[in-house]
Amino acid sequence: MAKIMVVDDEAALARIVRDALTNEGHNVYMETDGLAALSRMVELKPDLVVSDVMMPGMGGASLLTAMRDNAYLHEVPCVVMSGLPEDSVAVACGNEYSAFLAKPFDLQDLVNVVGEILTARP
Repeated sequence: MAKIMVVDDEAALARIVRDALTNEGHNVYMETDGLAALSRMVELKPDLVVSDVMMPGMGGASLLTAMRDNAYLHEVPCVVMSGLPEDSVAVACGNEYSAFLAKPFDLQDLVNVVGEILTARP
């Protein structure tokens, strides 16, 4: 199955997301910090990233920009999660993400979005 990186400073939510995606058969890695996640992503070369937008230090928008600037990560799809409205997230993230999930979200919606993105990849 796919290698997925989950990034959220709320460790409890990150574990819930990790467990839901692991139950779908994916290999899921978790970080609670954007910079640590970026370093680990260069090693792992994940198939998909699920990231919170608002995090201390390197937030989701900065993480997404860094991914797009990295030769190994620039094409990795990213699902962003936020309690902010999507129009605010779109501006902050430059519409560089594959899908948006408004917090709180249903875990089945997450599973469905991840499945759709992974299925659509070449």
